[in-house]
Amino acid sequence: MCYSLEASITAGLGLGLAGYGMVAKALRHDRRMLLFAAFPLVFSAHQFVEAAVWLTRNDPVVGQPFRYLYTLIAFAMWPVLTPTAAAYAESDPERNRLWWTMGGVGFVLAAYLIAKLAGADGIDLSVYRHSLAYDPLFERPPLATDFLYLLLTVAPLILSERRAIKIFGVAVFLTFVMALAANRPAWYSVWCLAAAVFSFVIAFAIEEERSSDYDELEMQR
Repeated sequence: MCYSLEASITAGLGLGLAGYGMVAKALRHDRRMLLFAAFPLVFSAHQFVEAAVWLTRNDPVVGQPFRYLYTLIAFAMWPVLTPTAAAYAESDPERNRLWWTMGGVGFVLAAYLIAKLAGADGIDLSVYRHSLAYDPLFERPPLATDFLYLLLTVAPLILSERRAIKIFGVAVFLTFVMALAANRPAWYSVWCLAAAVFSFVIAFAIEEERSSDYDELEMQR
């Protein structure tokens, strides 16, 4: 998260409340959207972890566990959760199989990144343009790993059958490009913030599906 400890805590609280409401809404109206509805809760937890990173940034020994946890969520959570959520929400059988396959690939990628992280000699931390820049001390994975990560976290959103999820996916991709161009050393901290903000759009996907169901009932009368 950018800016400060206070901003991270504020974002964490806001996302947590929004996530609670969205999960409750999905449970009432469309349980297939449950995993997508939980995205703000994951982002909330991520921001609270980064608040702890801010709090301990001047004490590398105390702060290392929080740096590892923040990086672990960024590396391992999204390439698995995003295609799995898409598969859970998908009604088209072919795309459903595709998302489950991508979820399996995401699991392998996450395991690889976790292994790399486990072998790191720590995580250096700096503040760059008011954002936290994490630098895991390991040999950098091949560039293809970055492209695969982006594919797994963006394609299931952009290719979703639900309009609001598509919009969320486009926003996630554009903010990735902007974060990389404007703040490369701290890009995944900035990108996580931007994706967290845009995750509120997911609420409209739940409402959209409920409206579609209502329209179908009206047509049958």
